[in-house]
Amino acid sequence: MNQDGLAESAKNIEGSSGNTSLPLVLKKLLLSRDETLQVASAHCITAVLVHSPAKHAPAFIHADIPEFLFEHLSSSSEVLVWSSCNCLTLLAEEPLFFSKCHTVYGIEAVVRSLQGSLKMNNIELHKQGLLLFAEILTRQPEEIKLFTSSAMCRDAGHALQEAVSSPVLEVAAEALKATSAFLRKDHQSTPPVQYGELRALLEAMLNRCAEFSQTLLNRRPLGHASSRDSEKAILQKGKFLLSTLEGFRSACRLAIEFQSEPSAQENPFTAPSAKKEDTLEAFSEFLLSACDSLCIPMVMRHLEQTTHPALMEVFLSILHNLFVIVPHMKEKFSKKLASSSFIRLTLELKARFCSGLSHSALNQVCSNFLYYMCLNLLSAPEKTGPPSKEELSAVSELLQHGLPQISSRSPESLAFLSDRQYMEGAARQRQYCILLLFYLAYIHEDRFVSDAELFEAVQSFLLSLQDQGERPPLVVFKASIYLLAICQDKDNTLHEQLHCSLISIS
Repeated sequence: MNQDGLAESAKNIEGSSGNTSLPLVLKKLLLSRDETLQVASAHCITAVLVHSPAKHAPAFIHADIPEFLFEHLSSSSEVLVWSSCNCLTLLAEEPLFFSKCHTVYGIEAVVRSLQGSLKMNNIELHKQGLLLFAEILTRQPEEIKLFTSSAMCRDAGHALQEAVSSPVLEVAAEALKATSAFLRKDHQSTPPVQYGELRALLEAMLNRCAEFSQTLLNRRPLGHASSRDSEKAILQKGKFLLSTLEGFRSACRLAIEFQSEPSAQENPFTAPSAKKEDTLEAFSEFLLSACDSLCIPMVMRHLEQTTHPALMEVFLSILHNLFVIVPHMKEKFSKKLASSSFIRLTLELKARFCSGLSHSALNQVCSNFLYYMCLNLLSAPEKTGPPSKEELSAVSELLQHGLPQISSRSPESLAFLSDRQYMEGAARQRQYCILLLFYLAYIHEDRFVSDAELFEAVQSFLLSLQDQGERPPLVVFKASIYLLAICQDKDNTLHEQLHCSLISIS
């Protein structure tokens, strides 16, 4: 019987027997020992829920139908398990499903079913089981603990690890969504936090993504392959990479949230002489290392083919989070990013996507990332002594206000820096930010504008300050002098008026 027929039959039962009878009739069918009737009942419930979920879901839940559907997940019948998963997924859209604690009692059945189904060759069953698991993990209220034991949480992690490693892309993609939802503090906070297990799950997730990316790179078009096929492959790769990054970002958020939890710092049951791998510190350092060795290379390779704003938003938020997760490494990490042209990359993203009011979320993420990276670089300079607290505070304020306003390409930024017309406060702050960005990029060997053009722009900027009788923050002044010195060659000479001015300022 098709879905329309089931829905019509369900309405007929409801009309003849009253509103409360439908759940009871279908419940009796679920409790029968006839597998055909059990499957038909699940199909009928599904058809009714698809037809009118808000109207019927509470009645099914009050009749405890979820309890029996969870029981059927242990059935040897793949059809019954798939039907039960499908039905439970629809019921999970109703908040009452969670407030009645059906998921707390049913989660073990979901995990066991998923573990069993992954050993079969039924791809649709894999996908439906993971979809149900992801829905429960995502919608479960934080105040109602889903995993009541660390053993159950560990088993769930193992099932996801197996699923993300699936050779079937669609299965792995569903597993990535479930993994992202699984990496929630309330799901992981049953002591002890099993950082080693979380690390294994993330490694499996990242390795699967790297493997998929490499597979596409190794493919060679046969004959005159259409550009449409190539675009489809790039789009597919981008979606998979985005889901992977979202899972990794969830892990980063988890690490940040656990920083304020004394009980989550390490496993209290680890022997004192044992290697300290099950600690938050070790997990945090793993996140930094994994991002450096896997996430960054995968994203940079993808950027060679296309740029997706949503993907870059997630990626840059991960980099920003890592400054907080591993604070003792933030200066070193910032220097590595700057020397790998990340200042240029971020400015190009802002120029391409964030002009006007478009992609405001991406603009905010880019600005936050640049803000913290710039402060980290200025706090541990390569060529000069560190600025004072007062200087750093002043720079922090101008970066915070100025960076979100920058969305121009390099030639436009140079032209703006060269403008000797009268500058209002906000415009002047933006000039300061642009000059500091050029300075930090240059000091880390990322020269993305010509030396001659930058020399002229900085010189004009300083003359403008002199014309208006302004004194820039000392950090900005030092950056200007550095750029003039590094960009000057035999064909560039300082304007005589500026030469005298620099002597007086210094």
